[in-house]
Amino acid sequence: MYVESLEITIMRFHGEIWMNVSGSFKRDQIPGFREKLITLLTDGNRFFVITLEDITFIDEAGVQMFLQILNSIRGKGGTLRFIFKNDLVSKVFQPYQNIISIYTDPSTISDRGFFGAIKRRVKFLFRKTGIRLSRPVALFLLLLLFGWLFTLIYTIHIQNRNISSQHQELEELSLWKERTLLEINFLRERVRPLEQLGIIKDTSHVKNQ
Repeated sequence: MYVESLEITIMRFHGEIWMNVSGSFKRDQIPGFREKLITLLTDGNRFFVITLEDITFIDEAGVQMFLQILNSIRGKGGTLRFIFKNDLVSKVFQPYQNIISIYTDPSTISDRGFFGAIKRRVKFLFRKTGIRLSRPVALFLLLLLFGWLFTLIYTIHIQNRNISSQHQELEELSLWKERTLLEINFLRERVRPLEQLGIIKDTSHVKNQ
C-alpha cells in the first residue's frame, strides 16, 4: 500500500528561513518536524515562512504543534508566517486566524504592519464568503476609513489641547490665589501696629456682619 510521505524543502531568503511542506502531515511526523524547527531556532534563526499550499492532510494535532512553535519563536523575538490558500488547510487553521499570520501567496508576504494586516484579513474574508468589491467601491471604503480615522485623531487632539489649556489656567489661578493671600497677610502685618495705636480702626468685623 502506498503511503504519501511528507516532503520538506528548506532555504534561506533575505534573512528568513523558508520552508515548503507538501504531502500528508500526520501525527507520527510531528516530532521530526518540530525538531527541525527547534534546531533552526536554536541556531539563531528568528524569522520563518512556511508554505502549506501543497499539504494533502493535516489535523488539529499539526496545528497545535505550529502554535507551540509560534510561541517559542515569538519568545525569542522572531516571527512565523504561513502561506496557503488550500481549502483543506484553511479550514483547519480557521479558528486561529487571529493568532497566526496567513498569506495567500509569496507576493503578499511583504505586506506588513497595520494596513498589511487589514489587507490579509479582507482577502481571507473574501475567500471565505465569495464577496467581491469593485475598485471604485474599495477605494471609496478606504477613503471613508481614512476620513473616520482622521476625524477621530483630530477630535482627540482638540480634546487634549483643551484639557491642557484648562489645566494651565487652573495652575495660574492657584498661583494667583497664593500670591494674593500672601499680599493680604503682608498688608495686615503692616497695619497691625497702627490698629494697636488706635490710629486706624479694624473694620473687618463690620464687613463680616
